[in-house]
Amino acid sequence: MVAVPSDSFSRTRRIELIALFGLLTVFTPIGIDLYLPALPTIAREFHAPIASIEHSLAAFFLGLCLGQVMIGPLSDRFGRRWPILIGLGLYVLGATGCALARDPFTLDAARFVEAVGGCAGTVLARACVRDLFPPEQAARIFAQMLLILSVSPLFAPFVGGWLLPITGWRSLFWLQGGAALLTWGFVWKLLPESHPGSDRRLHPFHVLVDYWAILRDPRFFRFIIPATLTGAGLYVFLTGWPHVVIDLFHVRPQYFGFTFVLNGVGLILFSQGTARWLKHRPGEPLFLAALLANALAGSLALLFGFTGWAGLLGLLPWTFVYCSMIGVINPTAAGLAMRDFGHTAGMASALIGIFLYGGGTLASMAMGAFITPATPVPLTGLIAVFGIAGAATYLLFRPRAAR
Repeated sequence: MVAVPSDSFSRTRRIELIALFGLLTVFTPIGIDLYLPALPTIAREFHAPIASIEHSLAAFFLGLCLGQVMIGPLSDRFGRRWPILIGLGLYVLGATGCALARDPFTLDAARFVEAVGGCAGTVLARACVRDLFPPEQAARIFAQMLLILSVSPLFAPFVGGWLLPITGWRSLFWLQGGAALLTWGFVWKLLPESHPGSDRRLHPFHVLVDYWAILRDPRFFRFIIPATLTGAGLYVFLTGWPHVVIDLFHVRPQYFGFTFVLNGVGLILFSQGTARWLKHRPGEPLFLAALLANALAGSLALLFGFTGWAGLLGLLPWTFVYCSMIGVINPTAAGLAMRDFGHTAGMASALIGIFLYGGGTLASMAMGAFITPATPVPLTGLIAVFGIAGAATYLLFRPRAAR
């Protein structure tokens, strides 16, 4: 089953496809957000320090990064549909392993497998959009997909926090596996093959050469590197926030989701505002404005974290701004970076994911290096550094005529 050109899609079919692509991107954030309230509980059950359980996040980000190295070339060679189905199967397998884990090492290993499977939907949803729709529509469609993606940080921590004392932390992974299995059925029934494949060579040397050709092109890296650095601040937040909220400010796990709710609302509002903006206006001015906003928000978060002004309430406005701006930065960066790489959309999309999640892996490991932080300063300091670095690199990489 091969897809027809986008101009022959009915409005209903277009909405159906965009919704399905958005659903495929949700499994990565669900894999992150749903179990965040359970990190301290898992640490106590395994009799391990919180830092060793936070490493399961780093293992997840590493799996996302390495999985995308393989999935991009494979999808450009063999098509999109079967790699997505296989990836969802691996996600189910990894989630089952997490639910049965008995120590930090097996949890890390299962999280890695879950992430390798989950990355297929994230990468190939973007590639399918590039296959099926004109390049100038890509950034706007990515922002529309982000509407579905934004629901995850809005509800997943609530669901995780309330299920945790009732059914235990293992049920959170059974829930992830069940959702992936249901989505497998939707993909089998609804998703056409958007790319017929090619005779692209899969020898590791040729794959690396193709990746390098994309990476060294300024039309690609001048958007993705700033997005990677700014996004690293988000992964620092995801890794360290449960400890800050639950252990330092003594908020019960079932109420942890309330500290996330505004961030999810912000992602929804700003991602949909981005979609409307990009319908009639260029993306680069909006991209720069969002990067500068995050640099400022990160700096103010550090100031409030260092001084302790207003406690947890003093941090929440700046984490709201930082997370909300990701709803502007990521879809805009992806659309701008992929617009000139239609013939290698799978590899370009994979490279975006490699950078975003590779940066997230390193940022998460950096946060996890603080064994048991006694203040929010390590968290807010790293967020500030990454926010400022994202804005600075974009200004550095801009063409001279635009400066």
